[in-house]
Amino acid sequence: MIRTSSLFVVAQLPIACSSAVDPRTIAVVERRVSPAAANAHVTSFTQDHFVWLPGNSIADVNRIMVLLPGTGGAPANFRGIGRVAAQQGYRAIGLMYPDDRAVVVECDGDPDVACMANMREEIVEGRDLSPHVTVDVDNSIAGRLADLLRHLANAYPAERWDTFLDGSGAVRWDAVAVGGLSQGGGHAAYIAKLHSVPRVVMFGAPADGFGGVKAPWMQIGATPAERYYGFRHARDPFLSIDANWSALGLDAFGPVVDITSATRDFRGSHMFTTDVLPATGSYVDAHPSVFGDGVTPTSGGAPVFESVWRYLLGRP
Repeated sequence: MIRTSSLFVVAQLPIACSSAVDPRTIAVVERRVSPAAANAHVTSFTQDHFVWLPGNSIADVNRIMVLLPGTGGAPANFRGIGRVAAQQGYRAIGLMYPDDRAVVVECDGDPDVACMANMREEIVEGRDLSPHVTVDVDNSIAGRLADLLRHLANAYPAERWDTFLDGSGAVRWDAVAVGGLSQGGGHAAYIAKLHSVPRVVMFGAPADGFGGVKAPWMQIGATPAERYYGFRHARDPFLSIDANWSALGLDAFGPVVDITSATRDFRGSHMFTTDVLPATGSYVDAHPSVFGDGVTPTSGGAPVFESVWRYLLGRP
């Protein structure tokens, strides 16, 4: 089942834009698709996938941005950044996947140095590698994304969703940018380790590692360092994020830049932090406040981080 909302434009803060068309004026189409509708074998974690599309010629949009929720989250919780991604020119997808178990919790005390990597790979690709999760191909991130693309291709043949699948029906990762919050951001980084992707955006992530030490798997793989970007709150309780960013080589593009509600000078950096109070009025919500609806601070109805979101997401 596909549910489609009407066109809308999100309120924006003024930003510099080099494009001939100001992305803030682009209307966005929002669709919701049940994972069970895309694959009848999926019977859990069935909160809707969300799809956000720029309201122009969809068939000409040749890159996807997949955004992944953090532990216990769902795409319905980050509609704001999904809409911004569509306005930036992506076919944006908020993908639901098995996200009830946090890597840093499950692997705390596990002596296997590969615990985090194995758990992530099973969730991403459905290979039986970890005793901490049971995720098959149908329920994996890669499997669910491929099923959603096939479902959209059948429902909207003129939009050419099938071009994001290869001859075997697998996802063409070379055309799929990835991002996400917390555990979802860690999965994005792990996908980029396995596959060459055009962009990686990590919000409050990767959180893997303990005591400020990087995770054992944290190193560049198939995707070069210049395609990675990170954004965290200064009061984020996960202390290994900076060490993981360094292990991925983000230091090469400049120091961490502090983002306030008025920041527009990103200085070419790939690492950002903020100490802006979350929308809830409590720093307890610092971790998700760089990404999620309801906790991201706003001004005049618009997210105060919108300009840095656009910088992080880039343009296809």
